[in-house]
Amino acid sequence: MKILFGIQATGNGHISRSTEIYKLLKQHPDVTQLDVLISGGKARMGLPFEVNYEYKGFSFYYGKKGKISVLKSIGKANFLSAMIGLMKVPFRKYDLIISDFEPITLWGAMLAGVKRVGIGNMYSVTSEKYPIVQGNSVTKFFATVMCPARNKIAMHFQKFDDFVYYPVIRNEIRSAVPADKNFTLVYLNSFTDQELLDRFTQPTFDNNKFVIYSKTSERHYTVGNCEVKPLDNLTFTQDITNCSGVITAGGFQTISEALYLGKKLFVIPIKKQSEQIGNTKILAGMGVKTSLELEAHEIKTWLENPNTIQIKFEVE
Repeated sequence: MKILFGIQATGNGHISRSTEIYKLLKQHPDVTQLDVLISGGKARMGLPFEVNYEYKGFSFYYGKKGKISVLKSIGKANFLSAMIGLMKVPFRKYDLIISDFEPITLWGAMLAGVKRVGIGNMYSVTSEKYPIVQGNSVTKFFATVMCPARNKIAMHFQKFDDFVYYPVIRNEIRSAVPADKNFTLVYLNSFTDQELLDRFTQPTFDNNKFVIYSKTSERHYTVGNCEVKPLDNLTFTQDITNCSGVITAGGFQTISEALYLGKKLFVIPIKKQSEQIGNTKILAGMGVKTSLELEAHEIKTWLENPNTIQIKFEVE
């Protein structure tokens, strides 16, 4: 069987999950060819396998204070690159196209009449049992129109529908031995490094240490009680394994890994991102600390609260 695997490279969660799926596909005895197409191109963690097709496609861009900039996202969308991909990629030579929420492969498969499977946590929004939040209709539009898939595999922290499964946890996390080395990992890519440093170097946090993963910095440096690191798969895995807790956005993969490792969580959804707001609503119901703002007093209270939640997502 010849398979084309599409990966949306707009976030590091897609990269880490797709890496695990790629390994499983590569090991399957019926797979004779496995090619990869990526689009988006904003992820900072490298892929440990060959990429056969690469296009700029579509990505989300952020303005100030963690908000998605709709105008900036539309302005930077590379429709020409996506169209070139649809015309140049030989979709019909494949028996099956699998897509980790990557639009070019799903549209190409649909137009070419090739069997396709869509994978992604955003598909969970199409469930009637998903929490109702403002902007759900926009997210459903992206899930059904931007990445159309009749056969879809959704993922979430809880199984609330028959097509919703537990998240893919990479082997490095499953085999890790969690420790507590008295620091908090911060992964909030919708905020600038300076915004995060201004917040976490306040005097109220003098006795707390933070490791901030940056979307822009290419060097490792320290400011007061904060370490800033460029995104790197190896160091990120080490830090999420050894941290006391995680402050992150309302995405999916980092939260899933933190829950698996039993790390204390503080989740701040990206403003106007209804999928993240819905995720946060589900997490709040599970007992995870959530907030719409990055407020120092809330973070301080959370740091002093020892409560953690651990979910050992079983392999299905």
